[in-house]
Amino acid sequence: MRKSVITTIILCLCAILGVQAQIAGGNWYNGWLVYSAELQNNGSILMNAMAEGEEHEFMLVPVAGKKDTYRVTDGPNGYIDEYHMTPHVRHLKQGKLDVLCFYNDKNQLEKMMSNELDWDAQAISKKRWLGHFYGNYTSAKDDLRMSWGAYDITVNNVASDFEVVTFNGLVTGNVTIAPAKDGTNRLEGTWEVEPTLEGIILHRVTYKQEEYWWVRDGIDISLKRTLYDDGRFPFTSQILLNSQPLSKYDKKTLRIMRNEILARHGYRFQSKDLQEYFGKQSWYHPVTSNNQVKPTFLEQLNIDLIKSVENSK
Repeated sequence: MRKSVITTIILCLCAILGVQAQIAGGNWYNGWLVYSAELQNNGSILMNAMAEGEEHEFMLVPVAGKKDTYRVTDGPNGYIDEYHMTPHVRHLKQGKLDVLCFYNDKNQLEKMMSNELDWDAQAISKKRWLGHFYGNYTSAKDDLRMSWGAYDITVNNVASDFEVVTFNGLVTGNVTIAPAKDGTNRLEGTWEVEPTLEGIILHRVTYKQEEYWWVRDGIDISLKRTLYDDGRFPFTSQILLNSQPLSKYDKKTLRIMRNEILARHGYRFQSKDLQEYFGKQSWYHPVTSNNQVKPTFLEQLNIDLIKSVENSK
């Protein structure tokens, strides 16, 4: 009997350590930093990242009796712990998507970390930020047609290179558009990109040395996104979101963004304003029953995160 009990305990410990090992050894991106994860002898996991010479760290301590659930404690070295206010963390995995979900005291999904192959946090941040803006835009007032692609920005059929502006490793929300490759480029310069429900507003900015930042100079261009059959916010079904870029959207836009995910699946809305908004979209085809609506794992995570950011507005 005693041998059997010991064997059972050993098997349980191996199972627990096996779960922890799924987190340990990975590169975990949180929206601006990539953390390394190291399994400790007591089964907890040390999370560590470097940002502009400052170290960040925290511990994930398994919660007894709750599978894939952790509490956060400070790391052993006294480094910055940006998650010290987080009540609990869950490790969720489905297919290729592997995430750590951080919940606030209201059990709302507040932040996420994704397991990445890349160590370059800035490269990941740029790619995720750009994913919000790919598409075609028009401005009748300024007689502009703009196409934002992965490698260039085309203005009135003339292509130009661009660079996402960063500061201390963080994406600032600004983009610098280079001189045109062939012809005149009216958008040459640095612009702050403000997302709207209809598209984007470009605010031209200049860098002020005395302030160490970019300041708007009063030139603004409103651009409306040309909609296709994927809605205004197709990226919400394509990339894992994080709270930093989402904070740039107003509450009304976040509500439409969140419900557009469901609308792509044909969800039948009860709210009159949502019925009217999505009823005008040519791509929206309501299903007979909402029981048929099944968002993907990625979409459901994004819905939960958008809702949390919405509630904080």
